[in-house]
Amino acid sequence: MRFLILAFALGMAGCAVSEIHPPAAERPVAAELPRFALEGRLQVRDGERTAAVGIDWQHDVARDDWLFTGPLGQGLARIEADAAGARMTLADGRRSEAASAGELAESLFGVEAPFARLPRWVTGRPDAGARVRELDALGRLRSVVDQGWSIEYTEYADESPDSLPRKIDIHRGDTRLRLIVDAWNP
Repeated sequence: MRFLILAFALGMAGCAVSEIHPPAAERPVAAELPRFALEGRLQVRDGERTAAVGIDWQHDVARDDWLFTGPLGQGLARIEADAAGARMTLADGRRSEAASAGELAESLFGVEAPFARLPRWVTGRPDAGARVRELDALGRLRSVVDQGWSIEYTEYADESPDSLPRKIDIHRGDTRLRLIVDAWNP
């Protein structure tokens, strides 16, 4: 009988240990994905202004290419960014240039957006200086604060611990971005 009680206690202790995750402050910072592609929907809101667009984003270490589309899939704008700066082409053929994709996105949506940080945030890999506030039961990010921006990971693509985020809410003050990823191609 003692043996059964001891075996049960050890078994329960083993189960409890497998459920423990490191505190948020001790979670290792995952390496940035050097390349990915995603398709999805982006809603940008700042006070009373709101824009909802489709997004097709190709990210590489040296280059980003965003295609923003309207509700019927027609192209609204393309923003390309690399070390030389950023260029935007609108559907009517007008072009503009800026030092960063964030500047062009601000002119497009009327909202300041943290485009330089998005590659890390959308893949669930914030910088080492970010403050992780909450993890889910699998040890994945649930809530992070980075450079004054709050990033909430509300859904992941699947139930694996290394799954990429599917729904992400990013906000600071009145500025809110919601990204829903329909397809990942890491």
